Amino acid sequence: MQRLLFLTALLLVSATHLVSGLHFYLRDAERQCFLEELPKGFLVTGHYKTEEWREAEHRYIENPGIAVSMTADDNDAQHRVMNQKGGHQGKFSFTAGNAGEHTICVQAHGAQGGGWMSSSVVKFTLDVDIGEADDGGRSAIEKIKDISEKIKILNAQLEEIKTEQKYQRERELEFDGATSSIRKRVVYWAFIQITIVVGVCYWQLRHLRRFFEAKKLV
Repeated sequence: MQRLLFLTALLLVSATHLVSGLHFYLRDAERQCFLEELPKGFLVTGHYKTEEWREAEHRYIENPGIAVSMTADDNDAQHRVMNQKGGHQGKFSFTAGNAGEHTICVQAHGAQGGGWMSSSVVKFTLDVDIGEADDGGRSAIEKIKDISEKIKILNAQLEEIKTEQKYQRERELEFDGATSSIRKRVVYWAFIQITIVVGVCYWQLRHLRRFFEAKKLV
């Protein structure tokens, strides 16, 4: 017999995780199904545990002989996205390929025979975690690529700054060289001018002396 439970709609707009826990009771080989409204690309992970009722002990105990079958179907696409088998406790996971209703079913096998609330009753505890699917590190890789591109841009800008600084230093060296050359030329021409003036003065004084001696003025 299949019983269908309608859970609260889980339309998640942002990249958040939702964890829900519940427990229910199954007869041996009975299937229990749930409807989940899932956004596209979200990962559903379930952790489950089964315990069988033992009338003689009046309590639920773990039975390693119980096997659990788990399925998940995309109702809109009519496509099965998970078909998994496990032991009396474990976990399952699947990723919603499309947004919309998904039917998750569980079924327990291997409990001892009996009627309802007898030794065949299985207590099924389920914790479901719904969140963004693990993309295998692609998001981290994309972020690293973005950071790498930014680093490349910064390195290019740094190289431009270095080139500009080198150009400015070369210009400064050229300017210093030109200034030093001009100073040397100024000193050189000043020395030549002084030499010429001294030479002219010496020649004039000597010429005047000869002139005075010729006129017998001295």
